[in-house]
Amino acid sequence: MAQTSPHHLLNTSWTSHRLSPLHHGNEFETLLDNPTALDTYATRLRDHLTNSLANVQGWQAEEDAPTLSTIGALKSCTWATLSPLSDLGGQTHQTQREDHQAGILVTLEYENITYKAALLAAPTTSASEPKTKKNKKSNQKRKAESNSTYLPVLLTRLPRSLRESFTGFLSATFDTYCSLLRLPSKFMCAALETYVGGLSSRAEGNPSSSSALIEDVIKEMHLTLSFSPPISPALKSLNLSIPQASLTAFVRAAPSPSTIGSASGSGSVDDQGSSSVLSGLSAYLEKHLALDSGMRMGMGSAGEPFLGGEYVRLTRIACAGFVITGEGRVKLVAQARDGEGEEEEGRSERNRAALRASESLLRALLGRGVAEE
Repeated sequence: MAQTSPHHLLNTSWTSHRLSPLHHGNEFETLLDNPTALDTYATRLRDHLTNSLANVQGWQAEEDAPTLSTIGALKSCTWATLSPLSDLGGQTHQTQREDHQAGILVTLEYENITYKAALLAAPTTSASEPKTKKNKKSNQKRKAESNSTYLPVLLTRLPRSLRESFTGFLSATFDTYCSLLRLPSKFMCAALETYVGGLSSRAEGNPSSSSALIEDVIKEMHLTLSFSPPISPALKSLNLSIPQASLTAFVRAAPSPSTIGSASGSGSVDDQGSSSVLSGLSAYLEKHLALDSGMRMGMGSAGEPFLGGEYVRLTRIACAGFVITGEGRVKLVAQARDGEGEEEEGRSERNRAALRASESLLRALLGRGVAEE
């Protein structure tokens, strides 16, 4: 069965949500590897969007949403399976190991614009789950799992009213619950280290090459710190900008590749050790502004990572490589394909590094969605 490349997830501003399992056992035993099921649900979604009067009224009532006359009529609605996320970074050995699809890409093509949504599958549990735990599953639970598909993270690039109609369709069709996937400060801090660590791993053993690669991909960085009202009633947030020339000064000891994600390959950023970028920035703010940002990460008594402060939160990270916010907004920036020719070698290396770093962030986001289950 033909699959769609996960490169469709790049260069798009997404809103992330968490989904409970999709139940489809009454109609189809499987979903991801079933073209008939995907075509059936695509047709139903198209009928739902075109025939729902409430949806049309919702579009017209929303002032900041595009009108029907602007976007035109719905021309097509397609559901396609996404190939494994390891295809992003071109890791052939991982691609051979992963025998599951990354999820489903829903494409809504209107006359004048195209909208997308992606339902991402959970990381494989074959390597991360102990065999004893797998053996304890009852036959009833195994049967329930076989009649449902777990796609814990939903990414949407839709106007609000269309997004509400789409999630309503999912709830009515698959008896699933959808909620906004908020990203706490701890996740934001570790996600930044994951991305920088992914870039550093491309130039392991060559500090100058690593610094140049980080500067080339990330360029300048913008961070937003938010403060709790009891601590700073008048100051709600503080925007920090790190120019490209100063960025590597904060990258003093990038994490080793072994610390990027969990040992099981689930992509969880909660397994990160000490923070290099944020520790350097935190020390700078404390020295020059007398501001204890609390962005230093350490290990607690139980071996869990914690932030040094509890009243200062990192709520937004924006750079040339990615954008991520505490409200669940995510954008990964990278070219889908490398150039050809010797003159493109440097640019290709930069792009491959950005793709691998983007893959690690996507896996981290999936780990966050699974952790909230």
